[in-house]
Amino acid sequence: MTDSLMIATTANDMVRIYTVSTTGVVEEARRIHQTWPTATAALGRVLTGTLMMGVMSDTLKRLTVQFAGEGPLGKIIGVSNQPGTVKGYLENPQVDLDLNPLGKFDIAKAVGPGTLTVIKDHGLKNPYNGVVPIQSGEIGEDLAYYFTKSEQIPSAVGLGVLVAPDGQVQAAGGFIVQLLPGCPDAVAMSLEETLRYIPAVTTILNSGETSAQLARRFAIGSLKILAEMPVKYYCDCSGERFRGPLLSLGRQELEKIIQEQGNIEVQCQFCNQKYTYSAAEL
Repeated sequence: MTDSLMIATTANDMVRIYTVSTTGVVEEARRIHQTWPTATAALGRVLTGTLMMGVMSDTLKRLTVQFAGEGPLGKIIGVSNQPGTVKGYLENPQVDLDLNPLGKFDIAKAVGPGTLTVIKDHGLKNPYNGVVPIQSGEIGEDLAYYFTKSEQIPSAVGLGVLVAPDGQVQAAGGFIVQLLPGCPDAVAMSLEETLRYIPAVTTILNSGETSAQLARRFAIGSLKILAEMPVKYYCDCSGERFRGPLLSLGRQELEKIIQEQGNIEVQCQFCNQKYTYSAAEL
């Protein structure tokens, strides 16, 4: 099944719904970074949330979501440069903790206390930075807190990654449901009831439901589909892009490195692609 993202509204446009299936996206991230199960689940949740947040504004050029926790995973970063694409990494991919008392991945312990930073670049002089303390480390709850605290948008966020016994990603995806200004209390209460009884996202997607079917679970009356698109893990790095920062080191420093190493090699942290530069190329 192809990964996809849907944007819709319901309840006479008083509720906005984002849903996404990301099984292939998260599996590609796992393959690139060789993550262990707990790390796979944490990175997958961040990538899933970043994909949905990356389509929330038509003027957004680049969105960065960063969890800087004190847990063993270290920093976790998700970046969306264009709608439907995401890339990311985490400092310590080889982390796998015991399950929590509920039998789930202990993402909260793996992330730990710290800060969540959301950077929105709209192509203006200065990007928007929103910083909030990490509330639980479960990623979804933290993003919901960010929306409510920094953007004053009451939101429910559900994110999930199901990892198979062999370590591969079996199912992944999520939803963000937001109450827009003027939303009646009755609608909010109806959504609360839906959220109370809705199965886990991974249970829904692993059963074969699509992002569109997931969105319909939140419909109150009719569902108006605003957009639907495929999603993928995509890194836009290039040899030319890394050349600029290298040149900024200055001639003397570059000559010193080349004298010691012969060539200069850099590696992209998002896709692990390596680029080698000779003295002549620089």
